[in-house]
Amino acid sequence: MDFNERRILGRTGLSVSRLGLASGYGIPAKAVERAYAERGINYFFWSTPRNSGMAEGLRALTARGREKMVIALQSYDHSGLLTTRSVDKGLAALGIDYADVLILGWHNSVPWGRLLDTARDLKRRGRIRFIGMSGHNRKTFGKLAADHENPIDVFMVRYNAAHPGAEHDVFPHLAAADRPGITIYTATSWRKLLKRKKMPAGEEPLSAADCYRFVLSDPHVDLCLMGPSSEEEMEGGLKALDLGPLSDQEMARIRRIGAHVHG
Repeated sequence: MDFNERRILGRTGLSVSRLGLASGYGIPAKAVERAYAERGINYFFWSTPRNSGMAEGLRALTARGREKMVIALQSYDHSGLLTTRSVDKGLAALGIDYADVLILGWHNSVPWGRLLDTARDLKRRGRIRFIGMSGHNRKTFGKLAADHENPIDVFMVRYNAAHPGAEHDVFPHLAAADRPGITIYTATSWRKLLKRKKMPAGEEPLSAADCYRFVLSDPHVDLCLMGPSSEEEMEGGLKALDLGPLSDQEMARIRRIGAHVHG
């Protein structure tokens, strides 16, 4: 498994880098452009807050080749009343006509009714290409994965060494073909896995790259999101691409640390 090779994001057919960049932590425009040009990062999650640095970087990149990029917007509107406005504002701010994925944010049950109708209408009108969903209730994703009529094209799932429950709640329920794309957030467990004071006695804290390698070593995962606040943090995380999958010894250590942090 080579983390520098792109992956097909499930049934969307989109070709994505194994690491993606999220906007909410303040990444500067220069870092966004460098990630794309030098490391082939092509998945950008313009979440809330919609950081101006990523907006500037994406406007520069899309002006040179929109079709090579995968841009995801997120809406936390659960009613369906504000979703279209949120998407329109996001697209206008980036100067683009469509988003590849609309993530319906923070759902612990399956979204239905007006919200899903609105998302489908945006898809029909070409404002978005695919519908995604994020949430903390992993078993909801497991139920969706087992449903052949599931309307969600991309799952955005919490998964890390301290919270590995997706390994039994989600991943085993995925079909071999025509499955949703699997993207992962909170790989560092909200940075807990990076803090020395959280470690077992005698253990060094994990690096961000360690956390991303743990996530990407699972064959069910298509992409892991990074949330760097600086170019330096981004560079540290991108080392995961070259280091590749964890060895058995590394995996055992990271699982041991994750269990301690969870406890």
